[in-house]
Amino acid sequence: MNWIPSAEWPYQTRFFDAPGGRMAYVDEGQGAPVVLVHGTPSCSTEWRHVMQRLLPRRRVIAMDQLGFGQSDRPPDWRTYSYAWHRENLRAFLQHLPAETFDLVVHDVGGPIAMPLVAELGERVRSLTIVQSWLWDLGLDGSFARNRSMMGSALMRWAYLSWNFSPKMMVKLAWGKRVPLTRPLHREFIDQFPTKESRAGLWGFVRALVDEGATASLAPESARLVATQVPTTIVWGRADGLVKPLHLEHWKTTLPHARYVELADVGHFPQLEAPAEVAALL
Repeated sequence: MNWIPSAEWPYQTRFFDAPGGRMAYVDEGQGAPVVLVHGTPSCSTEWRHVMQRLLPRRRVIAMDQLGFGQSDRPPDWRTYSYAWHRENLRAFLQHLPAETFDLVVHDVGGPIAMPLVAELGERVRSLTIVQSWLWDLGLDGSFARNRSMMGSALMRWAYLSWNFSPKMMVKLAWGKRVPLTRPLHREFIDQFPTKESRAGLWGFVRALVDEGATASLAPESARLVATQVPTTIVWGRADGLVKPLHLEHWKTTLPHARYVELADVGHFPQLEAPAEVAALL
């Protein structure tokens, strides 16, 4: 793992044989467990500054979803559907030796993990949603207008051959509180050094374009509300991609949740405001 300094990730990598491949994860510390589910274009290391603050008093479990980090990366981007990721995460959580845990999701980790909340029942003590959603992103008119372009052959080339997501999308999504320094930006880029390593990135775009269009996640949203799990929603309002209109939709969907809004933070609160995120957990 060469994208961050080893001193910032001194944890033992473990592996779990998920249905879709070998999944890397870390399981560190003592205390009440918290499970961290990352988004794109990233992996479990996006939580490292939060983990450093939690580990003195919490057990922290963070996995790399298949296609990311140190997990296996199946080469066919068609593999990477929401349902496939969800099956792998379900198997991991069933394997996890923890009776109960707090669940934290970021970005596409939300539509993967949140539909599992209802079936996990009392195992989930609380849910923290960081810059995530559970509906078609076409709720945002600009995404709806650009849906066909997002799923085009040109964008597939850009994602697979040019590494478009870490190179460009991260910059568009970053906030104002802390600068996106060159070393920090390289952290995202260096995780995906080859065309073959980027299949998961493009797979997520296709899931957003194709599966989101069916609105198949809408019933899961209702199930999530019905579980009445104590929920906190953390939102960086300076995110240029997943915009505050999604925060407003959460407020309508989950009116009784706790809301923490960070005016100058973008799409990665766990990297841009780790002290605030850790304090909430």
